[in-house]
Amino acid sequence: MYKKRDKGFSLLELLVVIVIISILFTFTTLAIRGTSPEELIQTEAERLDRLLQLALEEAILKGQEYGLEFKPDSYRFLLYFENTWQPLDNDELLRERQLPQSMEFELEIEQIEVLVEKDSADADKKEDKPDPQVFILSSGEITPDFSVRLVMPGVETSYIVSGTANGEHKAEISEL
Repeated sequence: MYKKRDKGFSLLELLVVIVIISILFTFTTLAIRGTSPEELIQTEAERLDRLLQLALEEAILKGQEYGLEFKPDSYRFLLYFENTWQPLDNDELLRERQLPQSMEFELEIEQIEVLVEKDSADADKKEDKPDPQVFILSSGEITPDFSVRLVMPGVETSYIVSGTANGEHKAEISEL
């Protein structure tokens, strides 16, 4: 007639609970694990190298000249249009990029160190007239030869992004 059901959970119910707990544990672990400074430097160096490749390819395909301007806490790509350098504010990929907090540039142009510093008196002039340090030409050249080291104070690891006149560029790890 009527059987009394055993009390407890079925196997299916237990499996569902285990899956839910596993998913929650995974998200919690990812949220707790912070990105190390070394990973931040590597990510930013690889991003700059990939954006440099994109700008080089666009320069060749579109027959346009691009520039790369480094600021103390950011960098941006510029387009030479109607005899002036124009920032690419509306370009989702080649827009201005802010560096993560406390990350800095050490820029060398043709093996000569160039200071990229903040100057409040020139800040308004710089905004009005972009001035690229590196030119990405439609001929496939990057001129002048440059290297930019991305560093963070107190971190031993740094990355160097470099470009040469024949259009070659790379991002590589560099110990301080």
